[in-house]
Amino acid sequence: MSVATARRPTRTGWLTLTRRRYLLAFLFVAPALLNFAIFRYLPILSAFQVSLYDYSLLGSYRDFLGAGNYVRALQDGLFLGSVRVALTFAILRVPIQVGLSILLAIFVSREVRLMGLMRTIIFIPVVTSLVVAAMLWSMMYNRDLGLIQSLLDAVGLPRTGFLSSPTLALPALTVMLIWKEIGFSTIIFVAGLKGIPVMFYDAAAIDGASRVQQFFHITLPLLKPITLFVVVTQTIGSLQVFIPIFVMTKGGPAFSTNAVVYYIYQNAFQLNEMGYASAMAFLVLCLLVGVSYANFRLLRSDTEY
Repeated sequence: MSVATARRPTRTGWLTLTRRRYLLAFLFVAPALLNFAIFRYLPILSAFQVSLYDYSLLGSYRDFLGAGNYVRALQDGLFLGSVRVALTFAILRVPIQVGLSILLAIFVSREVRLMGLMRTIIFIPVVTSLVVAAMLWSMMYNRDLGLIQSLLDAVGLPRTGFLSSPTLALPALTVMLIWKEIGFSTIIFVAGLKGIPVMFYDAAAIDGASRVQQFFHITLPLLKPITLFVVVTQTIGSLQVFIPIFVMTKGGPAFSTNAVVYYIYQNAFQLNEMGYASAMAFLVLCLLVGVSYANFRLLRSDTEY
């Protein structure tokens, strides 16, 4: 057999070697595609259909409303207020969490004794159930018996009802979720720091750059892709916050923590207005797409290096 014949792709009817490779690759990704189709995209299409009707979980489809539910949502002061609460929560949480994560990542990325234990301690809250974490923090925030209140007493500060105050309830939830999720962001940034070549820092040190100058001119610019990922994922998670509100505040006091996903839950499962809730969910989806696109546009030019 000649060399040309040996290099020619083997054919078995229409199933050539290249097609067999593509088929094998498709078989590997088929379970994930099937999962997305059945458990993601079909429910999204079904929810969009529901949003066009006066739909009840008990009475099924009623009157066709078209865009009526969407118009109602845009005129609903409580819905717009819940969107504002969710945006405020994201603005409070994301910058603080990203900044602290970068600093923690720089600290724990050093190869010194017991640093592995420190990484584990930081990551433990991430694998803790969010429901359990919310309940624990509710007890710590308790005005009479809470640990945080005892610490305030110890330093001579007055006891404060964090979860019963319209001005402090949302920041209190923010602190809890930052504690819960900061380990995830930190590990992502640690991976990003490990990918920065050491020669950049060596060259900067030879040129006389200080540690602070190296941080702002080397570390931060080269972490922009990682920062973009963390900002986008944490922003989406912040706008979808539900469990801490359900466990700790029930949307109160005075609707100060009534974020949009919790308001959708109230309309869908407490007021039994599933069509209206589905319309609000699609409006939130549009908001998430818009916010994510804005983040990509904001950081895109900085990530191209």
